[in-house]
Amino acid sequence: MTTTDWQPTACILCECNCGIVVQVADRKLARIRGDKAHPASQGYTCNKALRLDHYQNNRSRLTSPLRRRSDGTYEEIDWDTAIVEIADGFKRIRDVHGGDKIFYYGGGGQGNHLGGAYSGAFLKALGARYRSNALAQEKTGEAWIDWQLYGGHTRGEFEYAEVSVFVGKNPWMSQSFPRARVVLNDIAKDPARSMIVIDPVVTDTAKMADFHLRVRPGTDAWCMAALAAVLVQENLCDEAFLREHVHGADAVRAVLRRFPSPTTRNVAEWTRNCCERRPGGSAPRAASRCSRTSESSRRPTAPCVRT
Repeated sequence: MTTTDWQPTACILCECNCGIVVQVADRKLARIRGDKAHPASQGYTCNKALRLDHYQNNRSRLTSPLRRRSDGTYEEIDWDTAIVEIADGFKRIRDVHGGDKIFYYGGGGQGNHLGGAYSGAFLKALGARYRSNALAQEKTGEAWIDWQLYGGHTRGEFEYAEVSVFVGKNPWMSQSFPRARVVLNDIAKDPARSMIVIDPVVTDTAKMADFHLRVRPGTDAWCMAALAAVLVQENLCDEAFLREHVHGADAVRAVLRRFPSPTTRNVAEWTRNCCERRPGGSAPRAASRCSRTSESSRRPTAPCVRT
């Protein structure tokens, strides 16, 4: 199949799912560019989307099923043979040991949702109960916290935020929200907006930030506690919001009021700046994003970042 027409589709390599248009030649993506008509990405792409054909058609790609021999090497077999042999193996396990002994692992779901279309039926046919994917190691903490706090997943609207906070996150390179580099440049150029980066490394995003706290690896929990202590000790909390939406705030507040002031000194300046009240008493619109460093460390701080 070869076509010179631009076909609309989407990148599947992260949760942004940026719109792209492609030209196809001999089952390969001959040309790729951003889709300017896409309502979210508006023509924006990162290097990952532009290299989709490399990921799909590189020299290491398997072009046929491989069956392992008794000596550990592999031999190519045709698709019909592979499907029949694998299905027979699953049926033997189900019939002898029960479907609940089959563990389904796959379909990450962060950027490519195709697995959700067939995995449910596959599991039901086998009588399987348990499933997981790569996100179980990467994002379980974030998903649990989102459910406890909000009842579902949320994302920061950095394009509208007056204060943007990135903890262990370098979106200039990792993207992770629509039109990331465009939005970061807009924030950096706007004197009415602030960008805060908490990261041991001087990343590309950190170089653009108004405030960069180079905490030692693994100490971001203390940094988050110091931030919360400044909010409490300097009466910068939105008390009306806390009364309406938060249970148990008084107990937390009591602990934070005792938090040692020398520990908070390094974060107090930018906390005051970014939490300064706007005319009419309204607090700034803020958005935050953390990465695996704050989600999977020994003392994860994702709950602080998400709130």
